[in-house]
Amino acid sequence: MKKLKILVPLDGTEKSINSIKWLKDFFNKDDISITLMNVVETVLTNKMVYPTPNSISNDYGNLAEESKLVLDTAIKELEGYEVEKFSILGYAAKEILKKANEDGDDVIIMTKCNKKGLYRLIGSVTSKVVRNAKVSVIVIPN
Repeated sequence: MKKLKILVPLDGTEKSINSIKWLKDFFNKDDISITLMNVVETVLTNKMVYPTPNSISNDYGNLAEESKLVLDTAIKELEGYEVEKFSILGYAAKEILKKANEDGDDVIIMTKCNKKGLYRLIGSVTSKVVRNAKVSVIVIPN
């Protein structure tokens, strides 16, 4: 039997771990393969526009370490499951949709965003993924 391929984007918040808890309640570990994903959001800072020696590599190095920590923490929750981890630099919604398409994922499971103000006007990552995904998206309330 073919395993269901599930993509779980995580942003490092405690709320995003709710996706994993929900997944464990609703899917048998022998029936799924999971890709945990963390997108390091691309934000241009003055140091990046006018870099000092090594400032860009140091910034990205720190972000890469934070991303690794997010994914390693989540993997501990999924002991016994078939899990792959993936981290990338970019715009979250765009990278999540791209990964799901490239890997042929069957489902994306992510938590609902509670951002307010400008983020709400622009649209959350979750909203963008729901509107543009070619596969089912399960949104877990926080």
